[in-house]
Amino acid sequence: MSKTRFFFLITLVILAGGLTVLIASLAVASGKLDGQVAMALLPLVMLASIGIRALSGRNGQ
Repeated sequence: MSKTRFFFLITLVILAGGLTVLIASLAVASGKLDGQVAMALLPLVMLASIGIRALSGRNGQ
């Protein structure tokens, strides 16, 4: 794996995971954590899982 790809994937995982935690914690603090917020968080969770899978070397087959 090239250094550029590794850096991109690490950045993707850190940012997606951090944003997920930040948004979820803000929703909990304001008492607005419901299904709509959870559905809005799904793309961030999916991005983080794609990055983790790419970093671990698994191709999903």
